[in-house]
Amino acid sequence: MDVAAAHDILNHVDTHGESWPQHCRQVARVASRLATALNENGAELDAGLCERQALLHDIGRSKTHGPLHGWSGFTILRGMGHPAEARGCLAHWTKGRGRKELEVVPIWKPSFVVRVFEIFDKQPWDIYDSVVSVADSSVRHTEIVSIECRHQDLFDRYGDSIWMRRAAELAHIHATELSDILKSPVAELLSPLYGTE
Repeated sequence: MDVAAAHDILNHVDTHGESWPQHCRQVARVASRLATALNENGAELDAGLCERQALLHDIGRSKTHGPLHGWSGFTILRGMGHPAEARGCLAHWTKGRGRKELEVVPIWKPSFVVRVFEIFDKQPWDIYDSVVSVADSSVRHTEIVSIECRHQDLFDRYGDSIWMRRAAELAHIHATELSDILKSPVAELLSPLYGTE
């Protein structure tokens, strides 16, 4: 798959006038900027994969807006024969939480958690996952914003919870990881895009 094909998949499900496909396009814009800058600092990423994962990270919302939209997107893309892009759906959803963090969520059966972590056991969290996490944490609806602004909006919409606080914490951890490679804060790289819709 190339980036044009990822756009085609997203465009195919962008039929109901919802905002999430435009959110995906903005997340891809951020991911592309991050990948380019990381490569300029020696990361050797497949920038196209970063962009494709970001474009399709919320594809599960074409089926459900519930808490399992990340898993739904993963199964859709894997079923289409795109496991690398499917990984982005899991990365933005779990944000790098460990198995025990998912096991304590009462709506998920232990067998489901095992299925999720079979993927991460085969290939642990990596820099591509961090790029998707940070990019998704930099777009509030369809506007590029700071990580703090994005997560404050999530708190306002969904309420304060251990899940939400952990998502914010992990986004900052991933931003720090990327900042170390960039040798400057992620916010410094992305701030020229803030406010862009």
